[in-house]
Amino acid sequence: MPLKQLDPNALGPDEDWEGNNAAFRCPHCGKVFIVSAPIHRGERKCPKCGKSTGRCDISGKKSGGKASIEW
Repeated sequence: MPLKQLDPNALGPDEDWEGNNAAFRCPHCGKVFIVSAPIHRGERKCPKCGKSTGRCDISGKKSGGKASIEW
């Protein structure tokens, strides 16, 4: 499966990352969705099609955390 890691210094127009929350655009259906490390336990499937999975860890953007989307 393809994987895209978010770069906190070069976020795209359809990406956002604040603390331990990240927003992604699903490559399959185009739905923008949020992943929260504490709320979603760091992982959430696209709520529209379920064909991609966004991930965000509890460390957060400023502490060297990771955020990614896999499809």
